[in-house]
Amino acid sequence: MDRDIIADIITSIRNADMNQKGRVQIVSTNITKNIMKILLLEGFIENVRKHKESQKNFLVSTL
Repeated sequence: MDRDIIADIITSIRNADMNQKGRVQIVSTNITKNIMKILLLEGFIENVRKHKESQKNFLVSTL
């Protein structure tokens, strides 16, 4: 079964916002990078940066 990457990203952002967290961390892939760029350009998020933790790459977004 395939995962819905867009829904996962939006759900992560919505949950972080509802819990009044200022940041959300998602696994970095080409698709997630492009989606986060669009969300940044449209003003839904404030900032996106790359983060590497134990050989895994993540995108950390400021809401």
